[in-house]
Amino acid sequence: MYENSHAWRRKLRIQLMVDIAKKELDSGKKFEEICPKLEQEMLTRWKLVSGTRKQYLDTIRKVLDNQFVLTY
Repeated sequence: MYENSHAWRRKLRIQLMVDIAKKELDSGKKFEEICPKLEQEMLTRWKLVSGTRKQYLDTIRKVLDNQFVLTY
């Protein structure tokens, strides 16, 4: 299946954020507590706008809740 570069980059970004979120969740924090940290990471690393950051957070939550699976 053909995949464009934008979708591939999006998956990599989300996977990186999921890894950060898992580390924070393993330390005993709740998802709501780590959302500001994730948003700050997205803002500084990729300069994502507010709407995109909210979409990414929603996707990250779904991946962590096993409602959504990232495939490569």
